[in-house]
Amino acid sequence: MQETPGTERCFVVDTMLGKMAKWLRVLGFDTRSEHLTQQEQVEFYVARSCLVLTRNQRWCGHPGVLCVVDNDPMRQLQQVIKQVSIAPDEIQLLRRCILCNKLLNQLPREEAFGLVPDYVFETHSTFYRCPGCQRIYWRGSHPGRMLKRLSDVLGWVL
Repeated sequence: MQETPGTERCFVVDTMLGKMAKWLRVLGFDTRSEHLTQQEQVEFYVARSCLVLTRNQRWCGHPGVLCVVDNDPMRQLQQVIKQVSIAPDEIQLLRRCILCNKLLNQLPREEAFGLVPDYVFETHSTFYRCPGCQRIYWRGSHPGRMLKRLSDVLGWVL
């Protein structure tokens, strides 16, 4: 899956919001997870047009920082989508690695042989690999459950 031309939203999520970072990646957004301890870090990411998401009151009120108030990752996601005005047409589901944030590349089916369970290989024709951590993805039941959860929480048809 290739990068879409134009401006793409960039998020930097404080490590205390790690689960929300995963869900932003599921939605296709460039989402870095960082332990933000210095003002310079926040300024660095804001200068690169990234929105910093945190629960740390120390950074609240700084330009380019959105303070997330809820403890629940799905309600946190709802808050970000509402406050940042993310539209459904911006969503590019499951195009990033949920672990390391890299864009996924399509993996030829024959190369997936021996790297995925036999049943998965026999029942799926499309596979993706993360160029960073080498994790392999396919559209099985887990992504289906994730999409249903997102649809239920966001009220969007995904």
